[in-house]
Amino acid sequence: MPDYLLEIGTEELPAGQINEAQAKLEQLMGDALKSNNLAFDSVKAMSTPRRLVVMVKNVQEKQETTTNRVKGPKVQQAFGPDGKPTPQATGFAGKYGLSVEQLEREEVGGAEHLFANVTVVGKTAQVVLQEIAPGLVGQLPFERPMCWGAKTMKFSRPIRWIVSLLDEEVVEFQLEGLKSGRVTQGHRILSPGDINLKNPSEYSERLKTAKVIVDPAERRKAIEKGVLDRAKELNGDVRQLGGSLLDEVVNLTEWPHPVVGEFGKEYLELPDTLIETIMVHHQRYFPIEKKTKNGDDNNLLPYFITISNNDRKEAQDSIKQGNERVIKARLADGKFFYFDDQKTKLSDRKESLDQLTFQEGLGSYGEKVERLVMLAGQIVDTLALDSNVKMCLERTAKLCKLDLVSNLVRELPELQGYVGSWYAKKEGEPPEIVAAIASHYAPRHTDDSLPKDAVGQLISAIDKLDNVVGLFALGKKPSGSSDPYALRRQAQGLVDILIHGLSDKALSVSALIEKLLDEFEPKLKNSKRGFKRDEIRAEVNDFIVQRLKARLLEGGRSREIVDAVLSIKDPLVDVSDVLKRLALIESLAKTDNGLALFRVGNRIGRILQGPAGDEVSESLFSEDAEKNLWAKFSKVEEEIAKDKTSDSEKALNLLTKVTPEIDGFFDKVMVNDPDEKKRANRRALLNRIYKHFAEVADFPKLQPIIPGGQS
Repeated sequence: MPDYLLEIGTEELPAGQINEAQAKLEQLMGDALKSNNLAFDSVKAMSTPRRLVVMVKNVQEKQETTTNRVKGPKVQQAFGPDGKPTPQATGFAGKYGLSVEQLEREEVGGAEHLFANVTVVGKTAQVVLQEIAPGLVGQLPFERPMCWGAKTMKFSRPIRWIVSLLDEEVVEFQLEGLKSGRVTQGHRILSPGDINLKNPSEYSERLKTAKVIVDPAERRKAIEKGVLDRAKELNGDVRQLGGSLLDEVVNLTEWPHPVVGEFGKEYLELPDTLIETIMVHHQRYFPIEKKTKNGDDNNLLPYFITISNNDRKEAQDSIKQGNERVIKARLADGKFFYFDDQKTKLSDRKESLDQLTFQEGLGSYGEKVERLVMLAGQIVDTLALDSNVKMCLERTAKLCKLDLVSNLVRELPELQGYVGSWYAKKEGEPPEIVAAIASHYAPRHTDDSLPKDAVGQLISAIDKLDNVVGLFALGKKPSGSSDPYALRRQAQGLVDILIHGLSDKALSVSALIEKLLDEFEPKLKNSKRGFKRDEIRAEVNDFIVQRLKARLLEGGRSREIVDAVLSIKDPLVDVSDVLKRLALIESLAKTDNGLALFRVGNRIGRILQGPAGDEVSESLFSEDAEKNLWAKFSKVEEEIAKDKTSDSEKALNLLTKVTPEIDGFFDKVMVNDPDEKKRANRRALLNRIYKHFAEVADFPKLQPIIPGGQS
């Protein structure tokens, strides 16, 4: 069976958009072939900065010919009193290229209908691919696509050539007047010109001889090996070999080649993060560090590795020198701003911060700092923090944004937080404050870790929450794939801090949201948009809880357990309590006693749909089973009440003592007794019991994981 190759040749594509487009192309091709009943062995997409490629192995040569039996109008409507066909009959027959005489009759549902036996002749793979290939190109996702050609089609960059080969035959189609063919292009510099392909099987090797590695996985391996080899020669280790930098460099080159550059040793007195940011974010260089670390922030060697798209020997010196000139100029600027900024103390920058707008409608960064100080004060009042943490948290809230008005952050915005920590350290602030200022933006991206210290975690949490609530109040919540303020990332960061950093602290995010709404309401209630407090609160809560639920479901947790735990109360009142209850239900689900408890909790919860009181009258008991249950439960309830430190685990463990009596109650007693007083009394008894269940989870939601259901 033949192979199919589709290559879309373009001007250089944005590196950050290539991976998504490549994955989508592979998915679209596979889905299109399946929907057109054309079998194949495999689909693989590849890419370089100048091309998006999909290769299909062993495509079925022709669709199967099929015969479909199509129901038409009722016979009584298809023929007139004279027996002649009506327009309904002739139209139905003509639609399928048949005469009325070729139609068959069959009774369906008590009425006789006309039927047409329609033979659909299978199309060749050539014809199917000719139909589907142009549509795939137009469906590829890109940010800000441009018009090109006749300006009727949008694509990320202008398309310059199209290869469309089914074995040795061209599958012909056109895009904006550009015809598909068998001619591809080699490397723009190292091997320019046309490459006439005979068939798909020679594609990758022909391109490799033209200095193009078309498979990004192969380019990645080549880059990793080249960088590691060069670092070894320098007796150093590589920073940033992985993650977003490597992804980007892979998508910037077709024929990657590592080049080592140097910079002046005098710049090593700058913090590593400053040098690294200039290298990575602005130049896409791999920094090299010492093999033996010295424990501080100065571990870099005066080298870097850049990935060139050119391996010609005669070009290496000029590539090296050009990159060295650029990094020298950037490092010189960084050094000047770093030392010049320190002439002004952080605390003396508050007036400038008051002039820096946070968000139109929400005031300045100075006002944002006041909110952070207010939220820090509330945390101090409600959490059992030691005196040092309290002092550091409040001090960090005052200092953490002051570097935004420094020259270094204006020049390199990626360094906000880090710059403040460096200057705070120089000014003698305690190490806890220095670390918290540096980490309070974390996690900054998907490769970043959470703040490791309690002060950093707390200040990061309230900073992110202030951003989310404020922007939701302005109506700037994310929509679809658009999230210009990175609120999804910030909400996820907040959730991760609550789960992995502050899991031992009963931090009420809901209370903090209310405080922020109090702050924003006077600013926005008279605005054009107005201030719908309840709506904003609900949207913010749902936005954060969605991310909490998604994170809790990771690792194979039961959806039923997560839903049961989250649904009984606002989880943002205390995420640490959510985690405890989740762990409790998961542990009980592994034991027979726990499953027995689930069964009775589920049954009581299902019966108590609707209102129920909790005043129980012993005089209304008429059955031994309800008397026994009340006697046993009364003792358990006393034990729960006596234990002032009783938590959910202790309460449920005590309730296991009455599981046999609850089962006996359901076996012997009719809850919905015709006698209204008895019915209300029995529901009140069950309600008294279920209140303790309901402190932990919504037990009816656990029914799907209970062996044998509710019985």
